[in-house]
Amino acid sequence: MSESFSLVVDRHHAFGVLATLRLAAQPARRFTLQEAAIVARALKAVAQGASDERQIFMSPIASDHDFEASVEQDGIVVRAEGCAEARLAWPETLALAEQLRQASSG
Repeated sequence: MSESFSLVVDRHHAFGVLATLRLAAQPARRFTLQEAAIVARALKAVAQGASDERQIFMSPIASDHDFEASVEQDGIVVRAEGCAEARLAWPETLALAEQLRQASSG
C-alpha cells in the first residue's frame, strides 16, 4: 500500500466489480477491471521506459472523473480540475500499476 494513493476493489450495483483509485485531495476514479488493466499496462510501460508517451488519459465508464497523467522525468503527475496535482515518483507509479494489474485479475 502506498501513502500517495489507495486502490479498493468493490462491487457496484450497475457496473459489477470496480477498482476505485483515490489520490490525495482528488476525486475518486472508478475503473472497470478491463480499464484497470489498460491503465496498469500504460503506467508500467512509461515507468520502465518502454513507451515514449507523454500523457496517459482515460475516461472511465463508471467514474465521474477522468484519469489524466502527464509523464515527467521523475514520475507522473495526475491532474483533476480544481484539485491539487498528485505526483507519483517512478516507484509509486510502478506500485500503482501493479495494484491495478492485480485488481484487474479479478
